[in-house]
Amino acid sequence: MECLYVPTLEHDSREILIEGDELRHLRVLRCREGDTLYASNGRGLRALIRLHHIESQYARATVEAIENAPGELPYRLTLAIGMLAARARFEWLVEKSTELGVARIVPLVLDRSENIHSFRQERWHAKAIAALKQARRSVLPAIEMPQRLEDFLATCTATLIVCTPDGNAPSLEPGDLAIVIGPEGGFSPREEHILASVGVRKWSLGSLRLRSETAALVAASFVRIAWSTHI
Repeated sequence: MECLYVPTLEHDSREILIEGDELRHLRVLRCREGDTLYASNGRGLRALIRLHHIESQYARATVEAIENAPGELPYRLTLAIGMLAARARFEWLVEKSTELGVARIVPLVLDRSENIHSFRQERWHAKAIAALKQARRSVLPAIEMPQRLEDFLATCTATLIVCTPDGNAPSLEPGDLAIVIGPEGGFSPREEHILASVGVRKWSLGSLRLRSETAALVAASFVRIAWSTHI
């Protein structure tokens, strides 16, 4: 069943209005009156809806059932990663991490980060919405503006995980989790000292040298599988 992004959906909604991009999505899908779909508000609600009126400028649907956080991970997963110069690679990361259940994406400006000329938060947001609909998620990840490692650590209350070749095999305990991934050149000695001072846990992802975005998705995949199977 297909899914729409309808941020106006609330717990007490009995009918929703579908306009703009989501109406165009309906037309691409060739939906008709009487068809059923999912609608996600991106804030934890997903509804089963039935289309009952389709016009040129809008469509209306009846809300038949509402679920709270269906399929979402039991704890909040943050992914903080050194900025990538290649836009396509970062957009791919946003898309796939959204599908895996990440709740927060934080681009990091690190000492060895690749040179970034522009931040395209609106485009990343659009990619996340498309992935939310693909995965039929009820939560749209928060995509924050790039920040320095020190600023991220100062506000992070989750258990911190750093992926590094000298780490241990991944393991999980209940609670919010933040996975921190360095740039292609790795963390600088200064940043390694900062991370050590805040007591991070280290995970090893194996002996192969992975690109930053690949390492991020491998780690997020482990969390998805482990939490989904109650390990």
